[in-house]
Amino acid sequence: MPANLTPQYRVAESKFKAAHSPDERRAALEEMLAIIPKHKGTEKMQADLKRRLARLRQEEEVRTAKHGHSFKVEPEGAAQIVLLGPPNCGKSSLLAALTHAEPAVADYPFTTTRPQPGMLGFEDVHIQLVDLPPVAAEHMDPWLPGLVRGADAALLLVDPTSADLPEDVELVRERLAAA
Repeated sequence: MPANLTPQYRVAESKFKAAHSPDERRAALEEMLAIIPKHKGTEKMQADLKRRLARLRQEEEVRTAKHGHSFKVEPEGAAQIVLLGPPNCGKSSLLAALTHAEPAVADYPFTTTRPQPGMLGFEDVHIQLVDLPPVAAEHMDPWLPGLVRGADAALLLVDPTSADLPEDVELVRERLAAA
């Protein structure tokens, strides 16, 4: 039975054939599946597209599993500002004071282990603040630089009573520049 494929489907198919990255292939397959005519002549083609799409999604899951955990905080509001700095400098306390978020605040280092978002209301504008895990000489999460790059702004917090204040600032700057 003839498939009677539309010109739009042919364009999407050529995009799929020209795609280089898995994301491009997945987007092209989703487009092909959305615009393919739905009738008896295309049932096998639809099943093949769904099978290819499922295989691509499974490969993406395997790829992310190999790299460990990764966190992404979807931007909300007018801007996304990440709070970063060394351990125990008050990032979580600032987030709790400025927003309705309830991050874990403790007197020991590395209390924050994953990004904690909160919304700061200023006049009619909402700004998203994201408390990040600390940047230290001995540890920095591999996904942290990606969150910093993806944010609209970064606010570096340090403990003003720390004897190592200049070293703390330089350490954070160097660790992020190296990543």
